[in-house]
Amino acid sequence: MDAPFLRASLAGVDFALAAVCWLILLCTYPDFARWRAEGFAAAHDAYTRKVGWVIGPLLGLQMAGHLAAALLAGAYLGLALVVVCWGLTAGWSVPCHRRLRDEGPASPALAGLIRSHRWRTALWTLTAIDSIWRAAG
Repeated sequence: MDAPFLRASLAGVDFALAAVCWLILLCTYPDFARWRAEGFAAAHDAYTRKVGWVIGPLLGLQMAGHLAAALLAGAYLGLALVVVCWGLTAGWSVPCHRRLRDEGPASPALAGLIRSHRWRTALWTLTAIDSIWRAAG
C-alpha cells in the first residue's frame, strides 16, 4: 500500500472520529438528561443502534489503518491510542450506557458516561493530531 495514501486516509478517518466524539461530548450526552424517562430505554437503544452505523465502520477502518501503519511504518503511537480508546469504551463507557438505559436519564451513570467520553474524546483528538502531523509529513 502507498504510504502517503495510507497516512492521508488514516488522518481523515481519525479526524472524523474525533469530530464525532466532540459532537457527542458537547451535544448528545448532555441532552440525555433532558430526554423523558418514559420510553428512555427504547430511545437510547435506537440512538446507539443508529450511531453505530456511523461509528462502526470508522472504528474498523481506524483499527485496520493503524495496524497497517504500525506494521508497515513503525507508527505505534496511533495504534496504542486506539487500543486504549477501545479499552475505555469496553470497560467504562459500555457499562455506563447499559446502566443509563436501564435506570433512565436521571441515573448517575450519565455523569460516568460523560467522564469516560471526555477521556475518549481527548485520546481520539490526540490520535487525529498525530495522524494529521504524520500525513503532513
